Amino acid sequence: MITFSAIANFVSRIEVLRNVRRGVYATVEDEVSAAFRDVSIEQIRRNYDMILMDSERIVIKLRLPDKKHRLSKKDGYRLIYLVYKDREEVAFLDIYPKNGPMQQLDIEDSLVVNLVNQYTIEKERGLLTLIDINP
Repeated sequence: MITFSAIANFVSRIEVLRNVRRGVYATVEDEVSAAFRDVSIEQIRRNYDMILMDSERIVIKLRLPDKKHRLSKKDGYRLIYLVYKDREEVAFLDIYPKNGPMQQLDIEDSLVVNLVNQYTIEKERGLLTLIDINP
């Protein structure tokens, strides 16, 4: 069984997106859940754009649609997540929209490294938030 967790950065980003005026990003959590529901760990590992890899982990950028606004994966959200090569563990690090009032076009490499470092610290301290993909 795959364990999904998130660092504080991801949790706070979801909260901010959820509270943007007029519910612009109200379905962001649904898009994340839909992308991982009933998917094998092998599919999660080989998904899309690998942006960082070490001996035991892969960091991936996944394109998600924004179905509320009929935006394709190209124009929807970008989810940054970490997956282990030998364990069924996935950690959500960040998510950002490509359109709308909180638009972000890309993520800096240095920020990805900082997110991975934040994950390592939060995991060691037992501070990760468990995520239920099947709410």
